[in-house]
Amino acid sequence: MMTKKQQAFLSLAACVALTQGLSQTAGAAEITVAMPQNPGIAAPAIRPPAEHPRLYLRATDLEALRKQELRAQGRENVEYQALNLAWQRLRTAGRYYLTTLPPQNQGESNGDYCERSAKIVHAKALFYLLDKDGESGQQAISLARAYLDSPVCQQQAATPRQMGNSLLLSALVYDWCYPLLKTDDKRHFIQRFVEQAARMEIGFPPLKQGSITGHGSEAQLMRDQLSAAIAFYDEAPEIYRMVAGRFFSAYIEPRNFMYSAGGHHQGDSYGPSRYIWDVFASWIFRRMGVRDVFAANQSSTPYQWLYMRRPDGQLMRDGDSYWAALSRFKSYWAEPLPFMLAASYYKDPYLKGEFLRQLPALRPTEDLWLVLLDDPSVPARSVRDLPLTWYAGAPLGMMIARTAWTEGNTADLQSPAVVAMMKAGGTRFGNHQHLDAGHFQLYYKGGLAIDSGIYQGANNVEYGSVHDMNYHKRTIAHNAMLVLDEAETIIPGKSNDGGQRFTTEFYAMQDLLDPAKGAQAGGALRSQVGPDRLAPEYSYLQGELSQAYSRKVSAYTRSFVFLNLKNAKNPAALIVFDRIQSSKLGFKKTWLLHSETEPSVVGDTVTITRTDRGYNGKLVNRTILPARPAIAKVGGPGREFSVYDSATRKYINYPITPMQSNNSEEAGAWRVEVSPSVAARSDTFLNAMQVLDATPDAQPLPVEPVLSELLAGVKIANRAVLFARETDELNSTARFTLPSQSGELRVLLAGLAPGGWVVSADDASYRFEAVVEAQAGTLYFTVKSGGKYTLQRAVVKK
Repeated sequence: MMTKKQQAFLSLAACVALTQGLSQTAGAAEITVAMPQNPGIAAPAIRPPAEHPRLYLRATDLEALRKQELRAQGRENVEYQALNLAWQRLRTAGRYYLTTLPPQNQGESNGDYCERSAKIVHAKALFYLLDKDGESGQQAISLARAYLDSPVCQQQAATPRQMGNSLLLSALVYDWCYPLLKTDDKRHFIQRFVEQAARMEIGFPPLKQGSITGHGSEAQLMRDQLSAAIAFYDEAPEIYRMVAGRFFSAYIEPRNFMYSAGGHHQGDSYGPSRYIWDVFASWIFRRMGVRDVFAANQSSTPYQWLYMRRPDGQLMRDGDSYWAALSRFKSYWAEPLPFMLAASYYKDPYLKGEFLRQLPALRPTEDLWLVLLDDPSVPARSVRDLPLTWYAGAPLGMMIARTAWTEGNTADLQSPAVVAMMKAGGTRFGNHQHLDAGHFQLYYKGGLAIDSGIYQGANNVEYGSVHDMNYHKRTIAHNAMLVLDEAETIIPGKSNDGGQRFTTEFYAMQDLLDPAKGAQAGGALRSQVGPDRLAPEYSYLQGELSQAYSRKVSAYTRSFVFLNLKNAKNPAALIVFDRIQSSKLGFKKTWLLHSETEPSVVGDTVTITRTDRGYNGKLVNRTILPARPAIAKVGGPGREFSVYDSATRKYINYPITPMQSNNSEEAGAWRVEVSPSVAARSDTFLNAMQVLDATPDAQPLPVEPVLSELLAGVKIANRAVLFARETDELNSTARFTLPSQSGELRVLLAGLAPGGWVVSADDASYRFEAVVEAQAGTLYFTVKSGGKYTLQRAVVKK
C-alpha cells in the first residue's frame, strides 16, 4: 500500500507526464505472451511517450549526438579524447557484417564473450538511428535474436548482471530499431524477457528482493527490467505496470530518505556501485521527458567519496570494502561511472573534476554510456574550492574533516593532508553496513587509527564468512566501544564481542521506520564547524548511541572534536569524549583503537607509527579519563583478528588471507583496549589523539587535562576543548581553570543547552557572551590568558 507521500508524488508525476505529452495508453496492439499475473502492483502515473526511440535518447537527441562525435575528433581535451576513442570502438564494433554472433575466442570467459557480442549489437542499433542505416538495424535485430537464443548468453547466464545485460540488449534493439521489427520479432523479444526476468534473483514480477539494500537495489530493476518495460510498453504494457509500478511505490522514498543526509549507507565500495543504478533510473526517466523522479539532493551523495579520498589514492574505509582487495597498492581507487552520470545529470563541476581524475579507469564496456550520457560542456572545478569538512546528518550521522585537499590521481604517501572520519550513528540499513556506530579513523602519512578486517579474502572468503560475521562486520573490528555482557547472544552461533546489536538488512521503507524492527542506531545529532566554514579550526560531532546496543547500555553519548592546528609539525588532533552507562555494574566497557603496526604503550599514552610501505606517520593518544586506565595491547601473529570468548575465557582468532599480493588492504593486526580499572555503571572516557611525522622523530605536543566538576577537556597547542561532563546538555553554572598560555588560547565548549550564555574571568578581565544554537550546542571564544573562568546562563541579545 502506498503512503500519502508516495500518492502525492505520483499525482505530481502524473501532472508532469500530461504537461510533457507522455502517453497514457498503449499506442499499439498488444502481443499475446504467457505472462505471470500482476500481484496487485498499481500502475504508475508516469507512462512512456508514444514514440520510438524513447530509451536513453529521443529523436531530438540524435543531431546532438552526431555533432558530439564530430567535435570529439582531434581534440586535445582528455574528455573529448575519451569520447573520440569510445566512438571509434563503437564504430569498429558496428562495422562487422554479421548475421549471427561471432565465435567465442579460445580462453575467453562466457561473460567477456557475451559483453563483446552485446557491444556489437548495441553499436549496430545505435548507428541505425544515427546513420539511418537499415542494414545495420536489420543486423542488430538478427544478432539480438541470436543473443537471446544463445545457450552461453541466455540459458547459462548465472549472475544478475549477465541476465540483466540480456534484458538491456533486447530493450535497446527493440526501442531503437522499432520500425524494422516484425510481429514475430516483438513476440520473441518479449517472450525471452519473461523467461529471463523470471530467473533473476529479483524475479518477475520483481518482488523477491528488497528495494533498499542487496541485489534488489541494483541494476536488476532500476536499469535492466525498467529498460525493457519501457521498450515493450506499446505491445506489453503489463510489464511496465509491474516493473515501474514497484519502482515508484518502493524505490523512491527510501532513497530520498537517504539523500537527505548527503551520503550513502553502503560505504566506500558498495555505495558508489549502487548509486550508479539510482542515477541510471534518473537518466531513463529524464530521457523519456520526465524532469526528476528523485529529490534534487541525489546530487550531493557522491561528495561523501570526494571527502573520503586519502592522499595515498585509497578511500577511508566504510562498510564492506572490496576496492582494498582488488586494487594494487599506490593505485587510485576508481569507479568513474557514478561520477560521470551524476556530473552530467546535475551539471556539477566538482563531480566532473573527480570523473576526469578517474577517467583512465573507465572500461570499454562503458563506451555506450559515455557517448549517450556524458556532457563534456560541464566544466571541471577543483576540490580545493570546497570546505574542508563534510557532514551527513540523519539518517547517516557522519563527519569527515580534512586539513587540506590533494589533487591528481596518483598516490602521495608524504602529503601533509590529515583526514579524519567520525561516525555518530544513525539508521542501520544493513547488508554491507557494519556495526560501527561511534567509529572513527585517522589518516596522516598512512592509516593510523584504522578500520580493521578484510571483506574479500583468498579462496572466495567474503560476505558471511567466519571472519566476516565474527570479526570484520562487528564492533570489535572498529574504533568504537564494547560493553561485554557475557550472557548476551549477539548473533546465534557467532562470537560475543561485546559490541552492538545485530540487525539484518531491511527490505522496505516501513521496516526502517518501524521502531520494533530496530533500524535506529543513533540519534540526537549535534554538529558544528567553525569559525571559518571553508577552513574550520574545529569540527564537532556528537551522537547518542545507546540505541546501537542492546539493553546492556542504558545511555551513551560520544562526542568528537577534530582540531586543524594549522601547524606543519603538529597538524591536527582528534578528541573523543564518551559518557556511557551500562544496565549492570559488571558489564566491562572497552574503548578500542586499531592499528596496522604494533603500538607502544607507556603509562596513559599509546603511540602508533607507520614507516612501512613508504609511509611516515605517527599517532600519539593520551587517555585522560578514566583515571588510572587499564590499557592492554592485543594482536600480533595468530591474534590479528581475535575476539575474547567468555565461555573459555580465551581469545579466538578468526584469520583471513588477502586475495592477492601487493594489494591495498589495511586489515590491521593490533588494537589497544582501554578500560576503567574500577567497575562502575557509569564511566567517562576522554582521549586526545594527535598526528605528526614518524621520522625524523617529531615531538608530540603536551596534552594538559582541564577537569572540573561539570566540565572535562584538554588543552593542546593554542586550543582548549571542554565537554559537559555529567549531562548531554549542560544547563547550569560551571567553573573551570584554563592552563597558562603564551599568547591567545582558543576555547571550544561543547554539550551546552541552547540559549544565552556568558563566560567571564573570575578576575573580571574577560567577558564573552553568545547564543548557543540547538543544532550546535557549542561556544567558541578566545581568551588572552589562562586562569579561572565561570560559565553561566544569561539573557543575550542576538
